[in-house]
Amino acid sequence: MPLIYKKVRFLDGMCPLSRPQVAAVFQRAREKGRKAYLVGGSIRDAIDLPENRTRRANLDFDFAIDGGAVEFAREISEKFAGHFVLLDDKFDIARVVLQEGIVLDFAGYSDGIEQDILRRDLTINALMMDGEVSDQVVDNVGGFEDLQANLIRAISEASLIDDPLRLLRVYRFACARAAQIDAATISIVKTHSEKLARVAPERINYELFSLLNYECSEYIHEMGSSGLLEAIFEELKECRRVTSNSYHHLALFDHSVETIPQLEAKFPSLPEFIQMSSRRELIPGISRLAASKVSALLHDIGKPATWQIQEDGRHSFIGHDKVGAEMIRPLAERMRWAKHLTRLVEKLVLWHLRPGQLFHTGEPTQKALNRFYRNVGDDFPELMLITYADFGATMGPGLSGEKREKLENSFDRLLTGYLTYKEQIQSMPKLLTGEDVMRELGIGPGVIVGEILQALEEAQEIKEVSNRSQAQAFIRNYYDAKRPVR
Repeated sequence: MPLIYKKVRFLDGMCPLSRPQVAAVFQRAREKGRKAYLVGGSIRDAIDLPENRTRRANLDFDFAIDGGAVEFAREISEKFAGHFVLLDDKFDIARVVLQEGIVLDFAGYSDGIEQDILRRDLTINALMMDGEVSDQVVDNVGGFEDLQANLIRAISEASLIDDPLRLLRVYRFACARAAQIDAATISIVKTHSEKLARVAPERINYELFSLLNYECSEYIHEMGSSGLLEAIFEELKECRRVTSNSYHHLALFDHSVETIPQLEAKFPSLPEFIQMSSRRELIPGISRLAASKVSALLHDIGKPATWQIQEDGRHSFIGHDKVGAEMIRPLAERMRWAKHLTRLVEKLVLWHLRPGQLFHTGEPTQKALNRFYRNVGDDFPELMLITYADFGATMGPGLSGEKREKLENSFDRLLTGYLTYKEQIQSMPKLLTGEDVMRELGIGPGVIVGEILQALEEAQEIKEVSNRSQAQAFIRNYYDAKRPVR
């Protein structure tokens, strides 16, 4: 098949060939009598389309070279004093990292560029430039038209399943561009979704959390329907057998998936401190918001193991929060999650019932509220995110009308109460130190010292104690009550 050239318009100053590093690669290829093509994302993201106009420049440039790509990359690295990285010697793939964040990737092909095109994942990622003309792209698979239509389409079934990670990349690219996915492509994903489980977890994490950093509810629903979510998190498979009940209008798997659109719908109306916290990076590449979305998806994974139907027909899931939290650690080890991500997801799953439980038996005391705020700490914004998400996805007749309104008002009060609590503890003086406690009570270091200091803080928060002499009396009374009688 001959190469098909199409005339395109690039965003001002964004034509990839205008980059001196890219031009130098083509110049070097000509000097060596080699054929090189620029391919993929740097072209896709530079074309003058509405979806590209607010994007930052793509500084990753992928080149297809007619063989000997590794050695060619070494030469380019030396020319620009870059950092050479051998990615795969067997498949002739190497990388050169330059200053200013520019990355040049080189991959060799041996059976013609036409066949190389057909091995790529999506049509929008198969656009190429040959370095000779700056306003034309090679497009043998209709990628330019798909870009114009904002459509994600696989080049072929074989190209997707050649690397099953591409099944997930379909949704990541669709989410990043707010694009529609071609029906035939969705069908391919559904047919082969279980193959994603074979992919290295580090690669899955990159694609999944990249997707979750965007507004992704539409695509999460589609991933649930296609089987991809269960291929990533096998713990969700058991959730499919738990049926709806008086509190939950949806079966458990669907309820878990529905938390994502509920979270994203609620997010813009939440206080600024919630939004600012959640947008912060938890670990490189993963926001606290993305971690909250994963926590929402997984918040009820302990329910299948604790599900019971009582004689009166009511469903119970006693202890499912604790069981679910215990399931997070082995899941995180399997997925190779960083410890900070594991800790946050584990905590949110364990605590997801607490905001509602505070008001279960009536109005909580200020002491109980303060203890809740202290124990949840800086993760309060993310806990409230999944609380609202869970609540929004729970629409059964058992949680409707006045009961629903009362609970939602309670959650709103927790938000304002948290800010008041934070202001209070920031202005609260430290009346005694650990050394003061040990000297006053004549005791040595130990767990009891921390326990006494925490009890003292609680007393300060509810204004039972306000000065040093009161603090000294408080800790003596507290310690005397704790000491065993002889």
